[in-house]
Amino acid sequence: MSSEKNCVSKLEMQKDCRVYCLLDLPDWTLDCILECLSPLDLFRVAQVCTSLRHKTRSDALWEKIIKQKWGRLLGDVAYQEWQWHTTKIANTQSILLLQQNQSGSCGSFSGVWPFLNFHSYLEHFIDLITLFKNCSKMALYVCLESGRFWFPVQVYKTANLFCYDAIVSYNSRTDTFKARSPTGEWRMIEENIQWGRLRLSTIETSPREFYMSNCMNDLKPGDQIEIQMKRRKESPYNWWYAVIGHLETCDQDVNHCRCQYSDKLVVEFKQYQSASRNKRSVLNRNRYEERVSLLRWFGGIRKLDKEEEIEKWTKLFASR
Repeated sequence: MSSEKNCVSKLEMQKDCRVYCLLDLPDWTLDCILECLSPLDLFRVAQVCTSLRHKTRSDALWEKIIKQKWGRLLGDVAYQEWQWHTTKIANTQSILLLQQNQSGSCGSFSGVWPFLNFHSYLEHFIDLITLFKNCSKMALYVCLESGRFWFPVQVYKTANLFCYDAIVSYNSRTDTFKARSPTGEWRMIEENIQWGRLRLSTIETSPREFYMSNCMNDLKPGDQIEIQMKRRKESPYNWWYAVIGHLETCDQDVNHCRCQYSDKLVVEFKQYQSASRNKRSVLNRNRYEERVSLLRWFGGIRKLDKEEEIEKWTKLFASR
């Protein structure tokens, strides 16, 4: 009799048992779970079923993932370039033309050399066309991680303490970057660049344009700056780290110093030895145009006000 009761209770328990899956969860709960997954796990979940594939391709989800890893380097300019590529690829007629291009690459060019601007580059994307059309943010992550998307940043050069504009491509295997710069018609490549040597472009001025500053009259000895400078007139500018110095006629006594009110502006480059002729350059504070001194062409100046910018240059100087 007892055995019969046991059998009946087991049957009743089996009837009440339900099979639960992720799709039975409330949307907000499922979204929280997906946000905790790594990109690799999201790719795996996307293979389970159509509903989960749609969920894991959400632009909002991938936008958070991109921001976590890439937010420090991807600025408005990079996103505009990405939008340029996705719009072109989404165009049906363009797809037909792109498929005829065996390299599956495209970039945005403008101007004629030496005034050629290479804003970004996207290579080997033919197999991602469907993803481009259905999930732009996920496609962006894939192209960043695989190094297919060359995007604009600035690269620190530690030895001489300057930044140059470049487009970079990521190598996930080494967790480093390689860069192309306008110097050498984009053929020059620097490899094995660490994350710490890259920064978001601080201004949107082209490396071939003079930067119009509004801080010239406020600069005084001791102020830390970045100044546009180049070695050849036809070359693009780089941003060099420097400090505003005192005039030779000044005794550097704070109570008597009038350097701030002089038309002459002394720019000192700490990276050069005291005996170097490149250590100091005297510029005209009131000339808002390219200036040449000791076969160096100078452009605009930006004063460093943010503590993190000053700290970065200080660390780079100390590590030389």
